[in-house]
Amino acid sequence: MRSGPIALLLMSLTPWGEATGQDGCGRFGWSLKREVELFGDGYMPVVESTAWLPREGAFRLKLDPVAAAFYAVTPERGRDDGYGGSVTLQWISAGRYQITLSDDVWLDAIQAERRLPLLATSHLSDCPNIRLTIQLEVDSKPLTLQVGGAQGRLLDISILRIR
Repeated sequence: MRSGPIALLLMSLTPWGEATGQDGCGRFGWSLKREVELFGDGYMPVVESTAWLPREGAFRLKLDPVAAAFYAVTPERGRDDGYGGSVTLQWISAGRYQITLSDDVWLDAIQAERRLPLLATSHLSDCPNIRLTIQLEVDSKPLTLQVGGAQGRLLDISILRIR
């Protein structure tokens, strides 16, 4: 059988899962197609640590040295080296959310001054731009995300409702 332009076109239409499986992104515990697209497009709004955001979405959090980071609730893991910070989502609907992070960090999700249990966690080191993803249930109250132990000053975060 002859390989030509049509074969090349068909190869370029490879399903997302097959293409990302080669670099590790397809091996997380659940699909990260939206996050791969969000983190890979080059533009993410940058927000300062301790900012209040109106709702869920994707953004780049500007972190402080952990020793100077402000945490509303004392972190469960303590204050690691590196960078850390927090961000609060002011209006969020109750439901199950997926939080995805671009760096190896610890994360506390806080509502009504208490840590929320993480329902599922998936961590890999061979997916470009993504290291950790978690799922949790939230109420319709402000949600604060506290992170620490980051290696760099910027951390890409997405928080997207999954049901």
